[in-house]
Amino acid sequence: MEEPLITLIYKLADGKRISIEVTSEVVDALEQSDRQIRSQRRQDRRYLKYTGYIAEFDDHAMVALQEDTADLLIRMDSYKQLYSTLEKLSEVQRRRLIKRFFDGKIYCDIADSENVNHKTVVESIAGALKKLEKLLRADW
Repeated sequence: MEEPLITLIYKLADGKRISIEVTSEVVDALEQSDRQIRSQRRQDRRYLKYTGYIAEFDDHAMVALQEDTADLLIRMDSYKQLYSTLEKLSEVQRRRLIKRFFDGKIYCDIADSENVNHKTVVESIAGALKKLEKLLRADW
């Protein structure tokens, strides 16, 4: 016995309507596809709402929303290694690196806040970066 066909009516962009006769399996597949599309749209709206929300914060490191566990573990290990290496720098170098790269301060502002010459800050940060690179390479 032949399965009865179901009539679907679609409205086109120009306002015309078309009718299509399909089996129940096709209807089920279309409904599942429609549910997936609606679900993806909800996720997209949540993502946009979330990114709008976090854009208000001046955070140092944001984890990507779609990051898988392996990437997260690698990132966490890298941060752990970076922060433990930062501890090996002098307090002055560490403070200046944090002001420059985490807080986004320019060299002149750092120099003004510490009452030192601009060139002193530039040389201190350059030396700190070289030392960091050397220490990180040794750990790898």
